[in-house]
Amino acid sequence: MHTPLALIALTAYSVAALCILVYRRDGARHRRHVSWFAWLLLVMLGGSAIELALHAKSAGYFEAVRAVLFAVLIFGARGNVARLLRSA
Repeated sequence: MHTPLALIALTAYSVAALCILVYRRDGARHRRHVSWFAWLLLVMLGGSAIELALHAKSAGYFEAVRAVLFAVLIFGARGNVARLLRSA
């Protein structure tokens, strides 16, 4: 890692992906469209983390902020992607 912004973004993407991976339903209903969205979100977060690990110089301020925002939202929902998709 060459820049601290890349390290921040890599950590945030990894934490967000891990939070989705360890989510436990505990009796919640299974919804196919939500599980597909969670899978796509996990692929996107994991791919971004891998890309940052390989090309750390491409990370900028806005990517670090976006990664932290993803991590805060997913961690706030405790990995429940259905809670992220729920309308207000």
